[in-house]
Amino acid sequence: MTKNTNYIKRLIFSVLAVALMSVPGAALAQSMPDAIKKDMLETGKKVYFKRCVWCHGVEGGGDGPSADRLFTRPRNFIQGTFKIRVTDSGELPMETDLIKTVKNGLQGSAMPAWGEFLSENEIVSVVQFVKSLVQDREWDDEDEEVNVQDFGTNPWGTTGPYHLGVPQADIDAGKEVFLKNKCFECHGGEGRGDGNPTMKDDWGFPIVAADWTQCWNFRGARRDPFNPFNVVRTITTGLNGTPMPNFKDQITVEDRWKIAAFVNSLCPRKNIDPLTNKPIPDFLIQSVYTEGQVSPMIDDPSWQSPDTDSRIVPFSDEIKDNPKRHYIAMAGQITRGKRNFDPKTDDLWVTSRWSAEDNAVYYLVEYHQRFMSQDPEYPDAVAMQWPAKLQDLFGAEKPYFIMGDSKKPVDIWKANFMAQDYNATNAPKPEGYKLKTSVEEFVGLGFDAVSTKESESKVQVVDSIYKQGRVKIMFKRNLKTDGEFDVQIPTEQFIPVSFLQWSGRDKEKDEHMAISTWYYTILKPALPASLYYMPPIMAVVFVCFQGWLIWMTKRTRKMYDEGKIKRDELPK
Repeated sequence: MTKNTNYIKRLIFSVLAVALMSVPGAALAQSMPDAIKKDMLETGKKVYFKRCVWCHGVEGGGDGPSADRLFTRPRNFIQGTFKIRVTDSGELPMETDLIKTVKNGLQGSAMPAWGEFLSENEIVSVVQFVKSLVQDREWDDEDEEVNVQDFGTNPWGTTGPYHLGVPQADIDAGKEVFLKNKCFECHGGEGRGDGNPTMKDDWGFPIVAADWTQCWNFRGARRDPFNPFNVVRTITTGLNGTPMPNFKDQITVEDRWKIAAFVNSLCPRKNIDPLTNKPIPDFLIQSVYTEGQVSPMIDDPSWQSPDTDSRIVPFSDEIKDNPKRHYIAMAGQITRGKRNFDPKTDDLWVTSRWSAEDNAVYYLVEYHQRFMSQDPEYPDAVAMQWPAKLQDLFGAEKPYFIMGDSKKPVDIWKANFMAQDYNATNAPKPEGYKLKTSVEEFVGLGFDAVSTKESESKVQVVDSIYKQGRVKIMFKRNLKTDGEFDVQIPTEQFIPVSFLQWSGRDKEKDEHMAISTWYYTILKPALPASLYYMPPIMAVVFVCFQGWLIWMTKRTRKMYDEGKIKRDELPK
């Protein structure tokens, strides 16, 4: 009798849910969450203990053997606390929520997209087993009512993959909502997640606010990073187990979409790699030739260009000739020594100019870091790594990417720095913090054979700043030097280069770092002088030739009309 009553209740609520979908602002009630499909538990258990136990643990407590190496920590299932849902705060998720999470992964975390490796049946089965790990809550309990929230609909009708075309007025209105609700207290003044360094999850582990300028790392983006719905959902439901509450009572549905427009506008449009769900790296860093001297100031207009791919959103006329910001993918060094499984930086942006008059090349390296070090023993640092004996390399040959090897040494330019008058709990500082920097140059002959160069340093940091969660360091070095292990930088040649980064606040030091693979850079040649004077000369010659042809044609016709030339005398 009870089973029949429950079935009738669920049927009634389902009909009501469909009817309420057209009612703005309403929550769509469900009688209870989806019950566990017990016939799938055995299959789900096999999948879990093969794929999931290493992070989430035997009992689902988020305490698997890999957990201590990861940031953020794997999810603890025991309390039924799930982040990505369409249900209200504190409620259990719908089964479709869990299926989507397993299938698409959680970007910006160690949770992969299992849809690439598991069948649909395996995914649904493992979801049933995960649900069975929840304690003190029953998925078929009438008291476990869940309410599917109303998210409204996209008011601009934008579509994937980039969701372009949102009116600037709505973006500006969203910023006002952002300020009114003090979202900057956690997410920072420009949305890079640098507002609060003391946050912890429900289990006491450190956690950070989302960096809105890297939407491909949003939890629950579900392989659709530029979709503003991801933001609307999070504002509406909150993230269970984290300090992120829901704002459904403070912010109307209409305003939630406007704040989503603002948040979404902060994320640069980049082509996304379907495998990594991160931007496709720019494997060639182009250094733009500069007439005269290069400005050594980061704020100079000649260095201004957006992170966005110009093929998706064209640059304005004012900056279209400026060097682009190249996206460089970073990962933790997990090969040697003190390994780094949870680097806080997973990408860099690199811009470059060079000048024959300066006889120098400049590289502006930028990356996002929520909080800076305040411990002089662990300064923040970033480095560029080059083949020290570039002239001896053959074809695509390169040194070992972790500090070279005994036969192919590397030349390392490292900038160490600390923010002046900085405290991680300070209010947002619009002008940013000046950095106290020092430069070291190393020769790497292998992981265990890195030494400081004995000669005077030839690399300079000519400008630097830490502003609203973004570090900017500008390197300068002469194209040619006299050091034995100094890379010599020719023009019009592909030169291998890689990058290393250390977060002092997280005690990263020596081989405990983030690192990139080898990329290439090239110094684009100056435009030849002939490019300036040959076009007008050719234009004059062409006009003269055309004029001569017209004159000859008219002259010939006139002579024919006057009988001076007979038709049979014309050239055959």
